[in-house]
Amino acid sequence: MDEEGRVKKYLESLTWAHLEPHSTQKKGRSCESCHQNPKALGLGYGKIILKEGKITLEPLEKPVKQNLRLSQIVSMEGENLVQFNRPKMRGFNKEELTKILRVGLCLNCHSQNHTIFQKWKNTLKCPKFPNL
Repeated sequence: MDEEGRVKKYLESLTWAHLEPHSTQKKGRSCESCHQNPKALGLGYGKIILKEGKITLEPLEKPVKQNLRLSQIVSMEGENLVQFNRPKMRGFNKEELTKILRVGLCLNCHSQNHTIFQKWKNTLKCPKFPNL
């Protein structure tokens, strides 16, 4: 409220209440539908791009407050941007996002059924993207 007792309009925070984080249909999602989808990862509507040797997000929404977009729950740095309605509920952290998006890069060249994913190791280096 302002000095005269009028309500000010502002956005303090968003509360995110997710009921079921996984699909409940018989057929599971494709690997690409999560590993290459910023909305599914909590990053909001946008495009995942490689920029200067780093995986980055190019948002497709205007922010409603600083860098917060309505479809976003977490930043690329793994910072939670919303409040959650359940204890211990959170978005992916930076390490998790990096791993998930790194697999997404591999899906550009390898199908989700490729043996590379059956024998996946975090130490695996891609010849196309050796710094990732």
